[in-house]
Amino acid sequence: MIYKQRKVPEILVGQQVLLKRLRPNHPNFLKLQKDCYNSQAGFGGERDFDYQMREFKPDYPYAILHDLYLQQDQVYFQIDSLLITPSAIIVFEVKNMAGKLFITQNPTQFIKEELGGNRLVLKSPIEELERKKYFLTRWLKDHDTELPLLDFVVLAYQNELVIENLATDKVVFAYEVPNRLRRLENHQTILSNDEIRQLAHQLKTHHRAFHPYPLHGKYEVSMSDIQSGVFCTSCQHSQMTWLSKTWRCLHCGHRDLKAHFPALQDWYCIFGPHITNNQLRQFLSINSRHTARRLLTTPNTNVTGSGRSAIHHISSKILLMNESLHT
Repeated sequence: MIYKQRKVPEILVGQQVLLKRLRPNHPNFLKLQKDCYNSQAGFGGERDFDYQMREFKPDYPYAILHDLYLQQDQVYFQIDSLLITPSAIIVFEVKNMAGKLFITQNPTQFIKEELGGNRLVLKSPIEELERKKYFLTRWLKDHDTELPLLDFVVLAYQNELVIENLATDKVVFAYEVPNRLRRLENHQTILSNDEIRQLAHQLKTHHRAFHPYPLHGKYEVSMSDIQSGVFCTSCQHSQMTWLSKTWRCLHCGHRDLKAHFPALQDWYCIFGPHITNNQLRQFLSINSRHTARRLLTTPNTNVTGSGRSAIHHISSKILLMNESLHT
């Protein structure tokens, strides 16, 4: 049973938002494009793994949790996917690596050979897993649970794979995982069905979502680098204007009273939860302070201060509205 589903990573949502609004001549535009592509590829690999796991339906009780962020010893660590069985916990590190892949030992290295022949040394996911297993073991011990930990590095692509002098069966392709799991033997029952369910709920409860916002510092972005305006919720052109107490698209004629909500989501992702009346007017391309104040009066905002010194605080709950807009 799946106790925690995988969602679109917030970093990918934010990168897509920023890519939509950042001016193409910005010095970090190409870096943002590459980062967004890598985030999409990584998420695509994880979804392929999830798809393959749908055929894993053992006759013993189990629990699956995707994309866990846990804290142990003041350190946050992320687990792509985790499977709880009666005899062990299996941890998965999912990688989406295209091209020819060399894995070497002493030190353990993952080397990707690109189409042009260039080689790129990657951070070893095997070492990443060892670190995560260390903190997960300590987390489990602190929560009165001790049982064996197994692990797999899962490759979403069917790479040409060359393993040199490394005795390991930890590296598998996504399509192999269900068969590998079926071949694992349950030597002893450590956890009952109820204990598996209880541990899964405990892990889910202690999950802490990773919030990467705001992104303006990471990509050195200022207001002047951003395309302002309200994007049409029908044709996606940034051509909406505030007329007769509603937004109207100058491109297709579509009207939408709440078209500024996605724009507020964009602001939150790029610049964070605080915004002034003047900043909102610049960002939405409107002139009236009174209109801006009315648009900022929502269940997802509150204000501190008054007059021109007022600061409006946007709740992170605004990101839950119309999640599909950015996916």
